[in-house]
Amino acid sequence: MKIELKNIKYAAFASQETSCYEATIYIDGKKVGTVENAGHGGCDHIHPHAVEQRINEWAAPYDAETIFGELLLGWLHERDLKRLLARRILFRREGKLMETNAHSAIELKARLGQGDLAAKLGAEVILNLLPFADASAIYRKGV
Repeated sequence: MKIELKNIKYAAFASQETSCYEATIYIDGKKVGTVENAGHGGCDHIHPHAVEQRINEWAAPYDAETIFGELLLGWLHERDLKRLLARRILFRREGKLMETNAHSAIELKARLGQGDLAAKLGAEVILNLLPFADASAIYRKGV
């Protein structure tokens, strides 16, 4: 079973004890319901309830709320990484994730085109130059 959240709306300002968000739930590519949380410490509200039951039965040691929390966290990490990669050079040096100051899109492209950039930065790897999935995996470990 492939579970996805799409059309995510996240409100950091309203997230107090839990994440304030709403999203559309897709299972195996088909829209099956919605999930929302007001961000005040309560449980997720999953509509219709049959979707929650179906996921809970399938997930064994987990539950729908845990799965949705992980999917939301992954979405937030990807969103943040895309924003950083659009303005900064992200790289790993001595096992730590580092970033440059912000650049315009033109400056960023020029800097990334320099053949000796890794040496100049002392970088083990430059995330901007990796496929997004690989950069995301490194970013998640470093955050």
